[in-house]
Amino acid sequence: MEREKFIIAKIIFKLMNPFNHFLLSFNVLFIFFSKTAELKEILLFSLVFGVLVDFDGMVKAWKRRSNNRFGIKAWKKADKGDLRSWLHEPFGFILIGMPAALVFAFFMKPYYFFLAIIPYALHIIMDYLTIHDGVSPLAPFSKKRIKIGFIKPMPAPPWFKSNNGFRENYILIFNILVTIFLLLFYL
Repeated sequence: MEREKFIIAKIIFKLMNPFNHFLLSFNVLFIFFSKTAELKEILLFSLVFGVLVDFDGMVKAWKRRSNNRFGIKAWKKADKGDLRSWLHEPFGFILIGMPAALVFAFFMKPYYFFLAIIPYALHIIMDYLTIHDGVSPLAPFSKKRIKIGFIKPMPAPPWFKSNNGFRENYILIFNILVTIFLLLFYL
């Protein structure tokens, strides 16, 4: 029974964070660009630059689990710490986000710059606000980690030992309510 609870909690944890990243990105883009961009553009940029930044963590987790993909030991082994890479740090924003946004703006539509930059920046900010093993502001040039977040991931992963912090599920509820409000009153 304990194994099933852990696996269910793990699935919820993995879905809550991307959903928060998506909804916050969507809400902000919708507020500022609903008159300029089409809804499908806002949805696409919210997904790609707000959520898929975490793809590197999925690849790391898959590599860590490759020997025992579905066992409980594999889940625990994959969660001995944070799976984020330097793409989630300011230099990732500068070296990946900014050039990608400039390419979109130059070769497609000028407002694509902001549709790409805003979700990427919000993703990094949300990661910094969430309590993790720490963040590396100078990565990939330095591996030094500092802890600055105050939002507690929910449900907490196995490596998380603190009871301090504001729970992430409250942020999710807020994001859902804002999304409903925006869609009801602005569409």
